[in-house]
Amino acid sequence: MASPLHLPRIHHYAYLIDELDVAARRLHAQFGAGPFFYIEEVPVTNVTSRGEPAEFMHGAAFGMCNQAAVELMQIVRVTPQRVDQRFSRTRCPRIQHVAYVLPPSEVDGVRAELEERGVPEYMRSRLGQIETTLHDAGAAFGYDLELHADNNELRAFFTLVREAADGWDGSELMRRAPV
Repeated sequence: MASPLHLPRIHHYAYLIDELDVAARRLHAQFGAGPFFYIEEVPVTNVTSRGEPAEFMHGAAFGMCNQAAVELMQIVRVTPQRVDQRFSRTRCPRIQHVAYVLPPSEVDGVRAELEERGVPEYMRSRLGQIETTLHDAGAAFGYDLELHADNNELRAFFTLVREAADGWDGSELMRRAPV
Protein backbone atom coordinates (compact mmCIF):
# COMPACT_ATOMS: atom_id res chain seq x y z
CA MET A 1 0.00 0.00 0.00
CA ALA A 2 1.33 3.44 -0.94
CA SER A 3 1.76 6.06 1.74
CA PRO A 4 -0.39 9.19 1.45
CA LEU A 5 0.88 11.98 -0.76
CA HIS A 6 0.87 15.01 1.50
CA LEU A 7 -0.42 17.83 -0.65
CA PRO A 8 -1.72 21.06 0.88
CA ARG A 9 -5.29 22.29 0.47
CA ILE A 10 -6.32 22.89 -3.14
CA HIS A 11 -5.28 26.41 -4.16
CA HIS A 12 -7.56 26.81 -7.18
CA TYR A 13 -9.64 24.91 -9.73
CA ALA A 14 -9.07 25.44 -13.46
CA TYR A 15 -11.70 24.95 -16.15
CA LEU A 16 -11.40 24.71 -19.91
CA ILE A 17 -14.02 26.95 -21.48
CA ASP A 18 -14.89 28.19 -24.97
CA GLU A 19 -14.97 31.95 -24.25
CA LEU A 20 -13.73 33.78 -21.15
CA ASP A 21 -16.45 36.42 -21.07
CA VAL A 22 -19.33 33.98 -21.69
CA ALA A 23 -18.08 31.53 -19.03
CA ALA A 24 -17.54 34.29 -16.47
CA ARG A 25 -21.03 35.69 -17.06
CA ARG A 26 -22.57 32.22 -16.69
CA LEU A 27 -20.71 31.56 -13.42
CA HIS A 28 -21.77 34.96 -12.15
CA ALA A 29 -25.43 34.47 -13.12
CA GLN A 30 -25.68 30.95 -11.71
CA PHE A 31 -23.35 31.13 -8.68
CA GLY A 32 -22.58 34.79 -8.00
CA ALA A 33 -18.94 34.24 -9.01
CA GLY A 34 -16.59 37.12 -9.63
CA PRO A 35 -15.20 39.52 -10.32
CA PHE A 36 -12.74 38.00 -12.80
CA PHE A 37 -9.28 39.29 -13.62
CA TYR A 38 -8.47 38.37 -17.22
CA ILE A 39 -5.35 38.05 -19.34
CA GLU A 40 -6.17 37.84 -23.05
CA GLU A 41 -2.82 36.27 -23.98
CA VAL A 42 -1.03 34.82 -20.97
CA PRO A 43 2.67 35.66 -21.52
CA VAL A 44 4.16 32.35 -20.39
CA THR A 45 7.81 31.67 -21.15
CA ASN A 46 10.17 28.70 -20.98
CA VAL A 47 7.40 26.31 -22.00
CA THR A 48 8.64 22.73 -22.25
CA SER A 49 7.22 19.23 -22.40
CA ARG A 50 9.52 16.48 -21.16
CA GLY A 51 12.52 18.72 -21.77
CA GLU A 52 11.53 19.68 -25.33
CA PRO A 53 10.22 23.09 -26.49
CA ALA A 54 6.43 23.41 -26.33
CA GLU A 55 3.74 26.05 -26.92
CA PHE A 56 1.00 27.10 -24.53
CA MET A 57 -1.05 29.93 -26.02
CA HIS A 58 -4.13 30.73 -23.97
CA GLY A 59 -6.24 33.37 -22.30
CA ALA A 60 -7.22 33.12 -18.65
CA ALA A 61 -9.54 34.72 -16.13
CA PHE A 62 -9.29 34.31 -12.36
CA GLY A 63 -12.06 34.88 -9.86
CA MET A 64 -13.82 33.53 -6.80
CA CYS A 65 -16.74 31.12 -6.92
CA ASN A 66 -18.34 29.89 -3.69
CA GLN A 67 -15.26 30.95 -1.71
CA ALA A 68 -12.91 28.99 -3.98
CA ALA A 69 -10.47 30.49 -6.46
CA VAL A 70 -11.15 29.48 -10.06
CA GLU A 71 -9.24 29.85 -13.29
CA LEU A 72 -11.01 29.90 -16.64
CA MET A 73 -8.79 28.87 -19.56
CA GLN A 74 -9.49 29.62 -23.21
CA ILE A 75 -6.99 27.62 -25.27
CA VAL A 76 -5.62 29.03 -28.52
CA ARG A 77 -2.85 26.57 -29.31
CA VAL A 78 -0.89 23.93 -27.41
CA THR A 79 1.95 21.79 -28.74
CA PRO A 80 3.24 19.09 -28.90
CA GLN A 81 0.26 16.76 -29.40
CA ARG A 82 0.83 14.88 -26.11
CA VAL A 83 0.24 18.18 -24.29
CA ASP A 84 -2.64 19.27 -26.53
CA GLN A 85 -4.43 16.01 -25.66
CA ARG A 86 -4.49 17.06 -21.98
CA PHE A 87 -6.35 20.23 -23.03
CA SER A 88 -8.99 18.52 -25.20
CA ARG A 89 -11.69 20.99 -26.13
CA THR A 90 -14.24 18.44 -27.34
CA ARG A 91 -16.48 19.09 -24.36
CA CYS A 92 -16.35 22.41 -22.58
CA PRO A 93 -16.69 23.56 -19.94
CA ARG A 94 -14.79 20.96 -17.94
CA ILE A 95 -12.28 20.88 -15.15
CA GLN A 96 -8.73 20.70 -16.50
CA HIS A 97 -6.69 20.74 -13.28
CA VAL A 98 -6.58 21.48 -9.60
CA ALA A 99 -3.62 23.54 -8.40
CA TYR A 100 -1.48 23.29 -5.30
CA VAL A 101 1.02 25.79 -3.91
CA LEU A 102 3.90 24.27 -2.00
CA PRO A 103 6.82 25.69 -0.03
CA PRO A 104 9.77 26.18 -2.41
CA SER A 105 11.83 23.70 -0.39
CA GLU A 106 9.23 20.94 -1.00
CA VAL A 107 7.97 21.42 -4.56
CA ASP A 108 10.73 19.51 -6.38
CA GLY A 109 10.36 16.56 -4.00
CA VAL A 110 6.61 16.40 -4.61
CA ARG A 111 7.15 16.63 -8.37
CA ALA A 112 9.58 13.71 -8.18
CA GLU A 113 7.19 11.72 -5.99
CA LEU A 114 4.36 12.25 -8.49
CA GLU A 115 6.64 10.89 -11.25
CA GLU A 116 7.43 7.83 -9.12
CA ARG A 117 3.71 7.25 -8.56
CA GLY A 118 2.87 7.32 -12.26
CA VAL A 119 1.59 10.92 -12.38
CA PRO A 120 4.12 12.34 -14.85
CA GLU A 121 4.89 15.96 -15.55
CA TYR A 122 3.85 16.80 -19.11
CA MET A 123 4.36 20.56 -19.22
CA ARG A 124 6.42 23.21 -17.46
CA SER A 125 6.15 26.98 -17.92
CA ARG A 126 6.94 30.27 -16.26
CA LEU A 127 5.00 33.51 -15.79
CA GLY A 128 7.23 36.04 -14.06
CA GLN A 129 8.35 34.42 -10.76
CA ILE A 130 5.69 31.72 -11.07
CA GLU A 131 6.95 28.36 -12.30
CA THR A 132 4.20 25.88 -13.10
CA THR A 133 4.26 22.16 -13.75
CA LEU A 134 1.28 20.15 -14.95
CA HIS A 135 1.03 16.44 -14.14
CA ASP A 136 -1.19 13.85 -15.82
CA ALA A 137 -3.56 12.59 -13.12
CA GLY A 138 -6.29 11.81 -15.65
CA ALA A 139 -6.38 8.07 -14.97
CA ALA A 140 -6.99 8.66 -11.26
CA PHE A 141 -9.14 11.81 -11.25
CA GLY A 142 -10.16 12.64 -14.81
CA TYR A 143 -8.22 15.91 -14.49
CA ASP A 144 -4.62 16.99 -13.96
CA LEU A 145 -2.59 18.44 -11.09
CA GLU A 146 -0.74 21.75 -11.25
CA LEU A 147 2.09 22.56 -8.87
CA HIS A 148 3.55 25.96 -7.96
CA ALA A 149 6.31 26.96 -5.57
CA ASP A 150 4.96 29.61 -3.22
CA ASN A 151 6.25 33.12 -3.95
CA ASN A 152 5.29 36.75 -3.40
CA GLU A 153 3.98 37.31 -6.95
CA LEU A 154 1.58 34.36 -6.81
CA ARG A 155 0.42 35.26 -3.29
CA ALA A 156 -0.14 38.93 -4.22
CA PHE A 157 -2.19 38.06 -7.31
CA PHE A 158 -4.54 35.68 -5.51
CA THR A 159 -4.86 38.14 -2.61
CA LEU A 160 -6.07 40.68 -5.18
CA VAL A 161 -8.60 38.15 -6.52
CA ARG A 162 -9.92 37.26 -3.04
CA GLU A 163 -10.08 40.85 -1.80
CA ALA A 164 -11.94 42.01 -4.93
CA ALA A 165 -14.63 39.39 -4.24
CA ASP A 166 -15.12 40.46 -0.61
CA GLY A 167 -18.22 42.64 -0.52
CA TRP A 168 -18.28 42.88 -4.33
CA ASP A 169 -21.42 44.63 -5.62
CA GLY A 170 -21.59 42.77 -8.95
CA SER A 171 -20.28 45.64 -11.08
CA GLU A 172 -17.33 45.39 -13.48
CA LEU A 173 -17.38 41.61 -13.82
CA MET A 174 -14.35 41.44 -16.14
CA ARG A 175 -11.23 43.36 -15.09
CA ARG A 176 -7.85 43.42 -16.81
CA ALA A 177 -5.31 41.58 -14.68
CA PRO A 178 -2.13 43.40 -13.68
CA VAL A 179 0.49 41.34 -15.50
